[in-house]
Formats: sequence, C-alpha cells, structure tokens
Amino acid sequence: MTATNRLRILRPEEIDAVQKERVIIYGRAGIGKTRLALSYPESWGKAAYYAADKNSEFLQSISRSKRGRVVVATQDGPDPTACFMQFAMTDWKEIDEEIGVIIVDTYTKVAQDAIRYSAMSGAMSNEAHFIIGIPGQGGQAIPNRGDYLAIESLSRGFLDMLFDRQREMHIILLCHEDVKIVEDVAAVGGPAHPGRAMTEYLPAQFSTVIRLIREEELIPGDDAATSVVIAITENDGKFIAKMRVEDESAPNPMARVVLDRDPSSYWVKYLGDPDAPSDGIKQGKKKKKKTTTNEEE
Repeated sequence: MTATNRLRILRPEEIDAVQKERVIIYGRAGIGKTRLALSYPESWGKAAYYAADKNSEFLQSISRSKRGRVVVATQDGPDPTACFMQFAMTDWKEIDEEIGVIIVDTYTKVAQDAIRYSAMSGAMSNEAHFIIGIPGQGGQAIPNRGDYLAIESLSRGFLDMLFDRQREMHIILLCHEDVKIVEDVAAVGGPAHPGRAMTEYLPAQFSTVIRLIREEELIPGDDAATSVVIAITENDGKFIAKMRVEDESAPNPMARVVLDRDPSSYWVKYLGDPDAPSDGIKQGKKKKKKTTTNEEE
C-alpha cells in the first residue's frame, strides 16, 4: 500500500473545533507536577497516563476521585523505547471511548531510559562505551556522543508520533527541571532532557509551558508569609515558560498564579471560565466577551 502525501487544510471556522491543548509542566521533584496535570478539567474526559517515573503508577499525590478517571500504562518489557512507542501509537478510544487526555509522567524519564538503553545495548551508536562493572550483572555502560545525538532524533520522533497519532487528544508532558550551562553562553533553564538541543526544541513544540516554583509569599488575610507553589507561564529570560493567548493587546493574564492545594481551579482560569474566582486572572487564555447594556448603547 502506497502512502498518499497531501496537505491538511483548516478553514478559519474549523480551527477551534480541532484545537487541542499541548502543555508541558516542569519543575523540581515534589513540586506538584503530577497533581496539577491530573487536576485537568473534567470536560476533557479520562486520561491515558504513562507512568515512567518509579512509583508514579500508584498516583499517591491525588485524591481517589481523580484516580477514578485515570487509565495507567507502565513499561512491561526490557526495551523502554519500544514500550513508549506502543503507548504513543495506541488508539486509546478503543481502550476506553471516554479517554480524551494523554499524560506522560515524566517525559524526562522516558528520554533518560531511552539513552541508557541505547548505551547498554549499543542499539544507536557504534562508538565504544566506557563500561563500569559487568553488563547484565549490575554493570553500566556510560552514554557516549552517538547516544546523545541519537536520543535527540528519537525524541523528535516520539513527539511526532504523539502529535500525529493522538491528534484528537489533549497532551500534557511532565518534565523535571534542568539548567544547561554552555561555555561563553548564558545559562538556560527548562524541561530536563538529555542533550542541549532539546532544551529549546522540546518546549517550542507546545503552546503552553508551565514552570512550577515554590516561594514564600504573603497571602491576603494572613499575618505571615506562607510557602506556596506558583505556576509561571512567562519567560523571565532564564527559564523557559509561555502561554499563547488570543488577546494581542493585553499582557499574559496567567503569567504568575499561586496554586491552591487542589489545583483544579487553575484549569478553570486557564480555560477562561467566567465563573472562576475573581482574582484578576480569570480570563485565562480566551478573552472574555464583553456584554453590552442598554445604558452603554
């Protein structure tokens, strides 16, 4: 069977109908990435959740009510690359027609497992590896230059698979945080991934990149500063973060948002729900339509 190459054309009235969210959430370990991701809007349906990090399949950081809408997939085999490809290519509607979200926790671990497997198996590089101990008996092969170049290409392929095969799904990737330091170049922080090139490439493929940080902040009504988690979607020149919004005249309304212990309200604001709490950022991504009264007319 010969593949047919053709253009996919979307008319203006069709864009909103096919648009799905593409989100990266990154931050340090224990900051609340999983909790924020799995607090996604109920209207999105159930989630197919790839548990790459150790013990992430137990979903211990979310309530039982949220666990009830998560279908967990884990690696069951020696080749992490083949397992993730299978996850990316699965027709999740056949597994459960209510699934509308793909979540990977974490994509950093997916990439790290792939480069480690490459070094141990020699599958991606013919260059010699420095080996500590005896492979197969606890020994480790250290990834070389060929492995790092290969994982960058492989990771791009993973993303293409996800975006093409899961076109009708919302996609959320979770990543750890990393800072790349290159000689004579300013340090850049972003989602952790093996290899320097992916620091910029990976977030560039997503419309929203949320960085989670923890700071001491004085909450209105409190007498002392409280440790809170803050969701950042504005690039500060050092760490990558962004959110594409429709309003071209106003600043990003969700550049800095303090998260509740249950961060479900964040997604309400993100989607621009007019019933969200009035805190100055409720318009979210979409500009709220102005209603006209008789007096204004």
